[in-house]
Amino acid sequence: MTPFLAIVKLTCRSAIRSNVFRFLLFLLIVCVILVPNTLKGDGTAQGFLQVMLEYSTAFVALILSTSVIWLACSEFCTDIENGQLHMIFVKPISRITVWFGKFFGVFLIHFVLLLIAFVFIYGFLMWQYSRQKFTPVERVRMENEVFAGRRAFTPDIGNLNQKVNQELARRIETARKLGEALPDMTGTARRKFIQTIRMEILAGMGEVKPGEMKIWTYSGLPDEYSGPVYIGYRVYSGNLGSRNQKIGEGLWFIRYIQKIYDENVKGKDGKPVVKDTRELPLQLPPERILTSAYKEFPIPGDILIYKGTASIGFANLAQGKGGESLHFQVMDSPRLLLKETSFLNNYFRAMFAVAMGIFALGLIASSFAAFLSMPTAVFITLSYVVTGLFSSYLISSIESAGGEGELAFFDALGSGLAALMMSLLIPVQNFFVSGLLSTGTLIEGSYLMQLLFFNIILKGLPLCLFGLWLYWRRETALAMKQ
Repeated sequence: MTPFLAIVKLTCRSAIRSNVFRFLLFLLIVCVILVPNTLKGDGTAQGFLQVMLEYSTAFVALILSTSVIWLACSEFCTDIENGQLHMIFVKPISRITVWFGKFFGVFLIHFVLLLIAFVFIYGFLMWQYSRQKFTPVERVRMENEVFAGRRAFTPDIGNLNQKVNQELARRIETARKLGEALPDMTGTARRKFIQTIRMEILAGMGEVKPGEMKIWTYSGLPDEYSGPVYIGYRVYSGNLGSRNQKIGEGLWFIRYIQKIYDENVKGKDGKPVVKDTRELPLQLPPERILTSAYKEFPIPGDILIYKGTASIGFANLAQGKGGESLHFQVMDSPRLLLKETSFLNNYFRAMFAVAMGIFALGLIASSFAAFLSMPTAVFITLSYVVTGLFSSYLISSIESAGGEGELAFFDALGSGLAALMMSLLIPVQNFFVSGLLSTGTLIEGSYLMQLLFFNIILKGLPLCLFGLWLYWRRETALAMKQ
């Protein structure tokens, strides 16, 4: 243990002496102090705090990520290339101890900086919140929308693939009955036809035509919830891709289950038992809606939720030929947001996620630097990160376009390669959750455990063992500068 701690100490001391590390440390201090004071948000109290929180934590994560890549590569490569590591290897210290000592030293100094930065951001945020002259209404809203960890529930859409297949079969049968030409069901034509049906079904689920209404149901909610439930939504006029957005008019209504009690029968808790229920629609006042802008409004949970389910509806009040249809993206809107944990708890979860991301980046850089020169190790590490980022973007793009089932050749090739890369590489972008934190969205414990198990253990451990093996077998004399 003594040699290990000595190497950790030497690594930390060497990091402090590095000019690049000092420069990145200076940038970190600048971002932590100046960024919260220069960003103003959208002019609202909520936007002020959200922008301050998101950009501050995102900049800290970015700078520390850059620093850990550079420092890990520098610590492993410079000592070998300068011959300084020979002073350690001639002593009875295994290379495994050296590798872990250097890696832990690099991670430790960045974890301490991360902890200090997040503590400062949190303190500064609370100080700004206390000194600003927010109204009581604004404070209540921020405590429920920003200073919270809220779980999001999206509408039930059922089995989408089954609906697509049923609609496909219906259209083919209709064409046969009418004697019309059947659509081409081979290759690319079939894929495009199925994709068109999928997009039409999704659009139909979220389209509210003038003078009509749409109802969404939710399941998996808590059986009882007395706090406020926020309904968050973003609506578009005309169609989802239209840039000519207009002011819409509509009203919301919710399902309320009225309980009818039997005063003559008492339950185990001594309260009257429910003998019957009655479903009543509660209508909210009509409103003018700024389309394409995200909005939230609260509903008491004991009114909205009944036995873990809820139902809400929206009516489009536009009339006549000039009325525009209003569109929701049903995959994530309208959604129900329920507060599940405190902001401080969610904040520490975000810090833990970022710490795992820095750990993963340090692991990747250390593994490559164990057998490569410093410029090559930095380049390969950055290529690794960019490949994971691009693969994730490619998969999400195909999925958002409804690209399930049979794909065109190049789409299938790209999707297959991206899926292969995602199964092998660590998608480090998934560790940085500033966007979730700033909107009060709960950072799920299951999500953190998934990152830890699937990315750090299953993907990071083999990479670590590979780097250790090459580090063990590396002939350090050949790496010295002549």
